[in-house]
Amino acid sequence: MIAVFITGGMINRSLGPGGRGVLAEMQTWVGLFIVIFGVSIDTATYHFANKDVYSNDNKTKFVTVFLLNIIYAFLATISLMLFVFYKPQAVSSKTLEFLFLLDIYLIVLMLAANLTVFFQALGDIKFSALIGITQAVINIMIVSVGFFLGFINIRFVIVSMIISQFVALIMIFRTSFKAGFGSGKFSMGMARILIITGLKQHMSTIATFMYIKMNQLIVFRYSGEGQAGIFAVPLALASYLMIIPGTFQAALYPRVIHFRDDFEITVKAIRLGFYVWGSIAIFIMLCARPIILIYAGNSFAESVNVFRILMIAVWFLPLSSFVAPYYVKKGVFGIAAIFAIFIGIISMGLNMWLVPKYASIGAAIATASTCLIGFCSVLLFFYIISKKNPLVIFKPAFKEEAYFIKQAYLGMTK
Repeated sequence: MIAVFITGGMINRSLGPGGRGVLAEMQTWVGLFIVIFGVSIDTATYHFANKDVYSNDNKTKFVTVFLLNIIYAFLATISLMLFVFYKPQAVSSKTLEFLFLLDIYLIVLMLAANLTVFFQALGDIKFSALIGITQAVINIMIVSVGFFLGFINIRFVIVSMIISQFVALIMIFRTSFKAGFGSGKFSMGMARILIITGLKQHMSTIATFMYIKMNQLIVFRYSGEGQAGIFAVPLALASYLMIIPGTFQAALYPRVIHFRDDFEITVKAIRLGFYVWGSIAIFIMLCARPIILIYAGNSFAESVNVFRILMIAVWFLPLSSFVAPYYVKKGVFGIAAIFAIFIGIISMGLNMWLVPKYASIGAAIATASTCLIGFCSVLLFFYIISKKNPLVIFKPAFKEEAYFIKQAYLGMTK
């Protein structure tokens, strides 16, 4: 998180609001095609990590997940190229100019992200953390050299992102072959179930992407690249901050999936997140101005209020995601999709209403409102699938929660 704050600051100062808006637009298109053609394989991978239900050995799981990712990445890349060539008016001129690099970035990002999830699902959190740390160091080195030599432009940033994902892939392949995963065989039966499971979750995944990321494209279209950059900086910073609860969620997945006290640990995790993470979010909101000025400079001063509003989303969105390990374990993807589509429709409606009137501020209000409504909906969803009262999360018992989670996580790692 510290690394992306440093590199982000140098990139923001080099590109300015307009260039930052164009970069965000390109990243959003890449992300959209990854989500559409990824068929929620990350969620399906977590689901299949449950050894009590699926007895396939890890070698078979790795080869099957890897080859499916290759197929998905190929389909996503071809589709992105066709979309840009046949709908050039829908994208910026820079997206067309750097399409080849964006194709490479899509492939390496998709493979690195989903194979990292594979190791997280197996419970190897330390290795996934090592990947992130190594990528951070590499990024700082590359971007720092480019910044001090005055080389940073959109092409430079895309190449640096590609290198970062290549580094992750090298680490993953090295560890995989060392563990003997390369000798595994592709399982058509497992692949079929992975695809079916992913499809059950897929509408939920697309809807979630729509209400978190699509507002970037809406701002770009209705308010121009400058306002898109003003929105992109606080949105990126908000995403970086969610690395903190996101790390906790990564550890929560194997903890919930492989143990029977799944409801209790989920409730305790949400309760701690609501109070502790909420307090941190409020503090960051109060310090928004110096944070934005340090991160992006005076040219992004307009982003301060946008960032303050987005911190509401930063508070509630991770809390909603803490329920994900529980419902992934239960396999209730259909109900989850219904709730996610409902939230996605609300988000798109709010963005289409507010962005043309209030530009980046409107997008921030729409995002924060959607995440708050989403949290309330997730509590209802949690009640439906557990048949237990989730409102106990609002009853603080910090000492008990901290002790429980400490013992639970220590028990998992022994």
